[in-house]
Amino acid sequence: MPITLKKTVNFGSSKSDLSSVGYRLYDSGGTLSGSRITGATVGEVLSGAGIYSGSVHVADGFIGSILWDTGEDTPTYASDDIDNIIHTLTMISSSVDFTRHVTAGRWHITSSGDDKHMVFYKEDNDTEVIRFNLTDSDGNATVSSVFQRTKV
Repeated sequence: MPITLKKTVNFGSSKSDLSSVGYRLYDSGGTLSGSRITGATVGEVLSGAGIYSGSVHVADGFIGSILWDTGEDTPTYASDDIDNIIHTLTMISSSVDFTRHVTAGRWHITSSGDDKHMVFYKEDNDTEVIRFNLTDSDGNATVSSVFQRTKV
């Protein structure tokens, strides 16, 4: 899912009150991603400061940089990395949820014919999260001499 990041750049007070400041996005390979953005989405944070901010729209998983410029005949440039923190936080959140479910919900060892499983459930004790085959040291299915578990 695309996200919008609030990014700032400080060109210094000698570059204050410019209406032409803009940016371009480049992916981690250096390829331009979209066109130069300026206008209503980029503005000076405090009049006279030379610090500008913009709402930067990036695709999910985008990793690259933002290249700011003053838009003058001889522009001044500044860059900033974009690592799509939201994407990273979503992955971390999923891992935390998984760990919580596996540790807070019930688990159950099943023995049906040749299948020997350990099943972990969410906190509701009903929704299956993950299932493992259980084997002994020789690789045979077991529930009594478990040596190894392998995700099904």
